[in-house]
Amino acid sequence: MFGARSKLDKGLDAFEKNEWKKARRLFEAALQDEPRPSGFYHLGVLYWRGLGGGVDKAAAVDCFARGAEFGHPGAQTAYGIALRSGSGVAKNTEEARTQFRSAAGAGDREAMVQIATMSEPEDARRWLMRASELGYAPAMMHLSDMIMRRDPVEALSWLYAAVTLSANDAARKRAAALATEMSATEIEQAQKIGREYAREIRDRISARR
Repeated sequence: MFGARSKLDKGLDAFEKNEWKKARRLFEAALQDEPRPSGFYHLGVLYWRGLGGGVDKAAAVDCFARGAEFGHPGAQTAYGIALRSGSGVAKNTEEARTQFRSAAGAGDREAMVQIATMSEPEDARRWLMRASELGYAPAMMHLSDMIMRRDPVEALSWLYAAVTLSANDAARKRAAALATEMSATEIEQAQKIGREYAREIRDRISARR
């Protein structure tokens, strides 16, 4: 027979179902029994966004910091964002950078975008490319902005890839705006390249599963 499901497991289920109050209650109870990084991260998200109760940035940051101590990539990224902005904690850009690098090294795509925005152009492009190749639409949009002047067709290609992979509305609007400044041939070329990027990314992600 299988053992009884833990409060943390039940909390994660409630979180996935957007049952915020239930998730918040279960995570709070679970973490009193056993400190687990996933619990700290998800409870921090609830506190940060005010889901299932009031907004409490300080409590959220405490959760993220404790999750980060365990090496949880999502918690490290969230803690880094708080440190970078000074929300709920004293601003500390260098510590934020450290948290982002650790999370990015573990494959967190948002951390890659965050560290890219704090890096010199060549390093920034490398991080954005890495996150884009992992199928992260926000990274594709940042990458598009970065290469827009140098190679508008390539920039539009990444926007089309983002739309193909995620139906991202912001990417769609940005692609439509950029396309108005380009020829029909350039648009067709960008669409073709974008589809190829999307296919390669899907294949790469599928191969890792």
